[in-house]
Amino acid sequence: MSTQMLMVLGGLALVGVFSVWRSGRKSAIRARTGVREITRMTGNTIRLVLATAIIAFVQWLVIVKIQDTTATWIALVVPALLAAATIVRLMAITEIVHTTRGGRR
Repeated sequence: MSTQMLMVLGGLALVGVFSVWRSGRKSAIRARTGVREITRMTGNTIRLVLATAIIAFVQWLVIVKIQDTTATWIALVVPALLAAATIVRLMAITEIVHTTRGGRR
């Protein structure tokens, strides 16, 4: 094998190593972003379950312990209004805004 052929094969090997290194770096960045999104979703889910349990407990307490009809209606209607307002806000999103971190895209 000639020296020129070895240099060409070495250059191709370097290009291959660089592309593997680069793709590994990209997949690592994607994996890190995915883990961040899952962590956010888990935190939101925990807060959602906790808030739901607190609201349900307060409603149950008002219905069982207080025999006043007005208090019962308030305990049932106020959380329903807050949930409806949240759902309406979620459905009112008309555009998706992409943001960048660190000025890169």
